Amino acid sequence: MDKQNESKSLSTPGEKLAWSSGGIAENLAMNVFPSLSFNIFQIGMGVSPLIITIATSGSKFIEAVSDTFFGNKSDNTRSKWGRRRPWIVLGAIVMALAFIAIWFTPRTHGTFQAVYFIGVVSIFYIVMAIWQMPFGALGLELEEDYAERTKLQTYKSIFSYVVGILVGSAYLLCQMDFLKGAGDEVDGARNLGLIVGVLIIIFGIIPALFCKEKIIDKSKENESFGQATKGFIKSIFTKADTQSKDQESLLDSVKVTFKSKPFLLLMGSLFFVYVALFFMLPLLGYISMYHVCSDGMHNIFNWTWRHPFTFSFEEQFVTHKELAGHIGVYTAILQPATQILMVIIVNRIAKFFDKRTLLIMGSTIAIIGYVSSWFLFTPTTPFLAVFPPVIINMGLAMCWPLIGAFTADICDYDEYEHGGRREGMFTAVSGFLIKLAIAIVSIIAGYVLVLIGIDGANPVISLSDLNLVREMYVIIPTLSMILTIVLIWKYPLTKAKVNEIQAELKKRAANA
Repeated sequence: MDKQNESKSLSTPGEKLAWSSGGIAENLAMNVFPSLSFNIFQIGMGVSPLIITIATSGSKFIEAVSDTFFGNKSDNTRSKWGRRRPWIVLGAIVMALAFIAIWFTPRTHGTFQAVYFIGVVSIFYIVMAIWQMPFGALGLELEEDYAERTKLQTYKSIFSYVVGILVGSAYLLCQMDFLKGAGDEVDGARNLGLIVGVLIIIFGIIPALFCKEKIIDKSKENESFGQATKGFIKSIFTKADTQSKDQESLLDSVKVTFKSKPFLLLMGSLFFVYVALFFMLPLLGYISMYHVCSDGMHNIFNWTWRHPFTFSFEEQFVTHKELAGHIGVYTAILQPATQILMVIIVNRIAKFFDKRTLLIMGSTIAIIGYVSSWFLFTPTTPFLAVFPPVIINMGLAMCWPLIGAFTADICDYDEYEHGGRREGMFTAVSGFLIKLAIAIVSIIAGYVLVLIGIDGANPVISLSDLNLVREMYVIIPTLSMILTIVLIWKYPLTKAKVNEIQAELKKRAANA
């Protein structure tokens, strides 16, 4: 076989499939609640935007501890099953249970409702780290080749985008009789939460069951099931800095991580990408329901799963909430197709361009999408509202696969500079910065909603206040994406530099 055409992949197709399918659990866990939080808890139940903001932003600062703690624990775990897999199984289960609990927030207004909602949302985001940190770190370890790392991340993105149809359709599903029964969209959300929780467990555990990882401590290879389980449980309660010599303390690991200039530049860029993405989510629901949509006769796509090949557009009377749900479904159907197309394009051209160039291309496309929303979010033609989110996510689809590939390169750079590998810690710190971005965005978006006087279920919003929301929707994300481009322009790890680093690491390994 020609060496140039020989595969440089270290993982089998089955392992790629198994790890990538974890993107389903990740997307559901990260996006279902944010996409429904204001529609269900504020518009549906009347929870104050301030309470929702406190719940979604306050927990992110606590996650600074949980992400780094579990990232470091994952790096320093020694078991028969590896460093990551035991944590992935445990994390998937507790994350799903906390997710389900969110949707059973009491309807009765008062202190108990506020305390329950803030508490359970905070717990959910904290325990998410138990699964997300080792899952992300496992993906960084599966490949070493520059191009293969990008491919692996694109495979995960495809799974994530496909399940995005469910995320985008969630609000309409909550209003359907088979979920809400004789109740309302809040009852529908509770049943949907149970279904999504089960999916999180199933797809969250698959990577642990079917992916292999390197056994760092060879003495663990012949452990019995009981010994391995006992050792893992013990590791949960053991301080990392009291473990064996080859294990690094949490403080030292954090210090080294924050000294990496490429990592800081990447995290700055990623921070602003998430500011742009999550700022639009709370505001989008109000723009859709109070500016674009109205009660009345509209041409609605008519389809049923009983007759999958028969469909039509029929004029029906729908409420503004139902119309917003339909637009969400159309967006959710169109979005994965365009995102997968962008992923395929990235996969094809990754060997010709640096990741930095691809990220700048994606950011530019996203800016076009945000600006277009001012013109395409119009009540005269409601279904044009489908296109701005689709354009935005086409641009972001070029960014997501690159983030994990960038981080894997940085882990090589870190080993080159310091002699150790900190996949778990890099995953933890990047996870924290993502959540910090979400927290800041939630505070700003929540403040905007409180400022315009939104209070109680089904609030009334004036035209001037709606225009303010629309302006914020365009301006803040656009500025954020511009800052992303500025920071990533200074990123120093080019393709040539990464290849040089990997050649040196191989030489060191051979000499050792």
